[in-house]
Amino acid sequence: MMILPRRMPGSLRLAILTALLAMLTVGLALGDPRMLPWTPRWYPPAHAVLEACSVVLTLLIFAIGVHGAGRRIPSTVALLSSSALAVALLGIGHLLSIPVLAGSDAPIGAASGAAFWVVAHGTSALSLLAASLLPVGHTVGRRAHALCVLGAVAVAAWGYWLVLVRPELVPPTFVSGTGMTGFTLAFETALVGVNAGAALILVMRARRKASVASCYLAAAAAVTGLSGINFTLHVAPDDLSDLLAHLYKLVALLCLHRALFADAIRLPYRRLLAKGRNEARRVLESIAGNQHAPVTPTADDTLAALPDRQHALDVLGKAIDAARCEGGSVAVIVLDIDGFRKINSHYGWGGGDEVLRECVARLSGRLGAGDTLAHQSGNEFIVVRRHADRDSAAAFARGLQECMRLPFAPGGHSVCLSVSVGIAVLPAEPCQASQLLHMAQVASACARHEGPAHLCFYTPRMGGAIRERVDLETMLYRAIERKEFVLQYQPRISMKDGRMVGVEALVRWRHPELGLLAPGRFIPLAEESGLINELDLWVLREACTRAAAWRAQGLFSGRVSVNLSARQFQQAGLAQRVRAALEDSGLAPEGLELEITESTVMHDTEDAADVLRSLRELGVTVSIDDFGTGYSSLSYLKRFPLDVLKIDRAFVRDMESDATGVAIIRAIITLAHSLGLSAVAEGVETEEQVAFLKENGCDEIQGYYFSRPVWPDEVSRLLEEEALAVCSTT
Repeated sequence: MMILPRRMPGSLRLAILTALLAMLTVGLALGDPRMLPWTPRWYPPAHAVLEACSVVLTLLIFAIGVHGAGRRIPSTVALLSSSALAVALLGIGHLLSIPVLAGSDAPIGAASGAAFWVVAHGTSALSLLAASLLPVGHTVGRRAHALCVLGAVAVAAWGYWLVLVRPELVPPTFVSGTGMTGFTLAFETALVGVNAGAALILVMRARRKASVASCYLAAAAAVTGLSGINFTLHVAPDDLSDLLAHLYKLVALLCLHRALFADAIRLPYRRLLAKGRNEARRVLESIAGNQHAPVTPTADDTLAALPDRQHALDVLGKAIDAARCEGGSVAVIVLDIDGFRKINSHYGWGGGDEVLRECVARLSGRLGAGDTLAHQSGNEFIVVRRHADRDSAAAFARGLQECMRLPFAPGGHSVCLSVSVGIAVLPAEPCQASQLLHMAQVASACARHEGPAHLCFYTPRMGGAIRERVDLETMLYRAIERKEFVLQYQPRISMKDGRMVGVEALVRWRHPELGLLAPGRFIPLAEESGLINELDLWVLREACTRAAAWRAQGLFSGRVSVNLSARQFQQAGLAQRVRAALEDSGLAPEGLELEITESTVMHDTEDAADVLRSLRELGVTVSIDDFGTGYSSLSYLKRFPLDVLKIDRAFVRDMESDATGVAIIRAIITLAHSLGLSAVAEGVETEEQVAFLKENGCDEIQGYYFSRPVWPDEVSRLLEEEALAVCSTT
């Protein structure tokens, strides 16, 4: 089922509104107005209400510019609020030119009303076009704003003089019974083109900058153009098309009011809030200093002083514009601190605050001229770097990673952290700031999935990989319930007599769409999502049940080995869960072997020793998997109650060409035997490897030389064949 967003984006709402108004205009132009339920006697009061509302709204727009926050205001606010004053004054003249009651005489006349409308429309269209051409972020002082206001008053006065004092200078604008004159039609058509051009420029700006104000200004220009089209369609002063022109004008003014409010009121208010937080912190520090007790700034204070994501988008938008104009480039770098959760969990929130403050200080110290550091969320930061191509961005990002590798000292403890980095460089094709930042975030996610301290550049394929990963994780939640997981088993062979002495249970996912998936495709997802505990428990129970069945049939007397994840091993109550699996399946404890990696037992050696002793008391066998690739600490081999060392397949694979690998295998076998442990080699594929391992005393082998992982029925067949071979020899 599709999940709809709670709230439609503002830009989409404006686009739908403009499209609906355009469709209404087209319908009115192509259809027969007489088919509509319209009576001319409704026109005077409706027109009076609409025009009065327009005058009030334009005066409110003018008031926004007058009372805007700060000594300097955006140049678009100064221009448009001043032109709104001129439109309001001209609108009053237009309002007085139309009879308020049907059948009364107009104080001025319909032709004069059309003239006032044309002058007001021209003022509005030209001011919107000028606003669209002004540089983004440009501001003016109060003196310049006052000059704009005087200019608006002059335009209104000129309009009144032209219409009332020297009407002979104005070409005829309206002929009753005929409609608009050729001059009016040509003039309004030109204004429609001006409004369309302004709307197009503003739409492009809104796409680049993700600016709410630009979206509303574009809508205002587009609807103003539609208003002009409706105005050219009316034949009589009380036509429905003329009333729709006034309605569209009111809608355009509402959009204009919203745009100027965003630029002149809301944005300065947000800046004032951020400034207030910093001022409050400085006041507190000053008070504390007077009391000889300095206040240590918190991480919230430090991060609040940094630009946020929205500010980073604004800076990025300007950097993209500059890069397009100058033929340069810009890079966005997203940094994610690896393993930050362990700081809060081990050293408390105070320790996390110390680390975050130090991170900000280190990253800020690496910035160059024109670079911007912003805080996105939690332990994630954004760097906007101008004039950066792929090579320079990579070098800069590696420098950031390098400075973060130095030890941190939360609570006086030395802790080393790393940073995963995603980089997106401005592509040749059109790209908005929000899109470029999203690319960097996708690259950062891919870097995290690769492992700590990775650096990834965005590629188009990454987006598909992320979507596939999300889909896979969604289906993973239902896989156990739907019984989509299955087990294959790989035999373990004794080097003494060549008999099968055990099998290792290996989980597979029978995905309904992708087919049979190997563990590497879904185990990392299960670990990240927390499903690994449930999956581990299912594998344990299923393997025990299968091994008990083979034993009951008299086919098998060896052990089934099951891999335990770090999370399962570290979760309290492991021995109880293993005991329950053995009891439910009927498998004897000596028939189960649990495989654990070196890094798992070294996470917390004291707790690990207790867990291993509890498993030993149950009677199950414990092995260290992939020995030689982790800590390889001899001290833990002595302290922990272990039974088996499994030699990692990497050493076995390279033994024929790597003398060092051969020496390591000999050393591991000798070490295992000296400690009373068995040595098992994984990944054995050739006869030469088998001969070498047998010559050096390896106890068991596992690999494709004997068998790939197979289904339970195939294991049963192999066991039956082995039993028949034993019987025939005896």
